[in-house]
Order: sequence, then structure tokens, then C-alpha cells
Amino acid sequence: MTDMTGVVEQILTDYVDRWNDYNSDGMISFWDAEDEGIIYVAEEIDTLHGWNALEGYIRGINPEFAEHLITVRDVTARTVAPGVIQAFWSMSWSIYFVTENLYPKPIGGDVRVTALLREKDDGWKFFHWIEGPIAALFQLQSALEKKVDPRLLEKLKAKGITF
Repeated sequence: MTDMTGVVEQILTDYVDRWNDYNSDGMISFWDAEDEGIIYVAEEIDTLHGWNALEGYIRGINPEFAEHLITVRDVTARTVAPGVIQAFWSMSWSIYFVTENLYPKPIGGDVRVTALLREKDDGWKFFHWIEGPIAALFQLQSALEKKVDPRLLEKLKAKGITF
């Protein structure tokens, strides 16, 4: 198995640039359009099966309704078979819904992503993508821990209590 982290980091940089610019043709170009068995699981929609479902979802994204920013970090990737890469990374998203009253301010979150890419004549193409959101309990715990006054942590440390 060969480390392919650098390759996938570059692919993700280019893909996310197109996602953040709402470039649907650019986003679609990173997928294997010949694979009718594509599986795409994003946290914001029901599971998509097949090329037509994925293409319809990507082309249906309307930049007039939201502004967003996606970032990627902690990428790891390796070949698992000739011409197939297995990849994993963490992804953060931030979004502002222009017409949404439920969320009048921007919101954001984190997901973990695993994907498979196939080598084609014109480069590596996604054919399998699964996002796994971090459980709400852990998101809340993290948010609450970030609100702790650093002076309390100093007091605890002086008593030998460390984290």
C-alpha cells in the first residue's frame, strides 16, 4: 500500500476551491461520471445513489440562498488496490442562509469524511464519499470547554489537577 496523502490533499484543495466558489461544473469534474454505483452521504441530505442523483444535487446548489466556506485538514490516504485510493480527513463547514429565519446568523460544524477514488485516464475521481458528523453531545462538550476561563485552569493546575 502506497501513501497517497499528498495526492489527495491536492485533489481536495482543488475540489474545495470549486465548492466554495459554487462551481458546479468544476465540482462534477472530480467525480467518476461513468460509475452508476456512486454513493454520496453528506450530513445535510439523504443518501444519494448513482451518478444522476449526485449530478442533480451538485447542479441544484443555489448560491443565492446561502454563502459558505469549507475547509479540510488531517488528510490521510493510501492505495488499497491498483488504481484505488482510500482517504480520510476532517472537514469544517460554515454557512450563512440568506433567506433563513431559523438561523439568522452564520453556523458551522465539523464532519469526518472517508472517500474512495478511482484512477481514470484524466486523473483520480471520487466514486464513494461518506461524511460522519461528530455527535452533538461531543460538540456541546467541546464548546463548553472552550468557554472555561483560563484562570480556573491555572487554579486547578496549582492543585495538581491537569487535563
